[in-house]
Amino acid sequence: MSRKFGLIALAAVAAIAAAQTAGNSLLNSYGKALNDAKSVRSTYTVQTIGSAPDTYTIALKKPNLARVETPAGTVVADGKTVTTYTKADNTYFKRPQTESDMKALLVSDELNLLAGFFDPKAYDAPRTRTLGQRNINGASMNVVEATLGKKAKTYFISGADNVAHKSQIDLNDPNGKVTTIIDAKNLELNTDLPDSTFTFTPPAGARELSADEIEAGRWYTNLDEALKIAHASGKRVFIDFMATWCGPCKMLEHECFGTPEFKALGKKYVFCRIDVDEQPSLAKKYGAESIPLQVILDKSGSSVQDQLLGYGGSARFFEFMNRNAK
Repeated sequence: MSRKFGLIALAAVAAIAAAQTAGNSLLNSYGKALNDAKSVRSTYTVQTIGSAPDTYTIALKKPNLARVETPAGTVVADGKTVTTYTKADNTYFKRPQTESDMKALLVSDELNLLAGFFDPKAYDAPRTRTLGQRNINGASMNVVEATLGKKAKTYFISGADNVAHKSQIDLNDPNGKVTTIIDAKNLELNTDLPDSTFTFTPPAGARELSADEIEAGRWYTNLDEALKIAHASGKRVFIDFMATWCGPCKMLEHECFGTPEFKALGKKYVFCRIDVDEQPSLAKKYGAESIPLQVILDKSGSSVQDQLLGYGGSARFFEFMNRNAK
């Protein structure tokens, strides 16, 4: 009996290894197909189950052109300059474009569907497995699941162009499973995109931010870097612990972070945003088991001055911020 069970166990291990290999192969082909393309254009929806869908439109062109339109605003990279426009207060700012900007532009879950265009390794994951084939809207799709910590990303890869036209992100949150669906309404490879697509034209009444305003409203995602700036400037550090799937986090961002009142607080704070899925050890250190969680560090950065859990509206949030800015 033991020999029989041993053989069954070996067969199970072999099957898992084969599924991992096949999953890696499909994801590598997906990244390569995007990276080999000269251009890509897509309009798709992002919907966290239980919330209304948001629409995203992306146009990318080799070697370094991008236009990303989201519910919050627009980012345009023309090869020399990156322009970021914020709808909430109708402002924009420009900065010199660097080589790393293109990969960094598409790292969020909402933009990950096309991340392979500038980074063929964007879909590498420690654990993958194939889930067979599925017919979606008359098209045959290879289904691959990639697991990163508590997050599982399932890609539906078209057999026609080796590119995922749909993905599903499942996060095992302590309060329950959170599922987000990303569904491309159209996705075109190697279509003719004129360079004018990547020219930023300010909307009517839009105001360009000054250099001081840009620095005051800048967000850091590396806490060590934020602490260095805080130490040099004598400011406190404001940390927003969040996740891309978190509904209240999005409400906080849309209702508060884009406002002139919040940006004015850049004179008092260095802003740092931590995605709890991307930096779990840091989230654990500061007790970010539930989010959104806002933490304010003292000027030395060595201890927590105050914290606020959850989002209870803009008035509560700004009372917290102004109270600790004194």
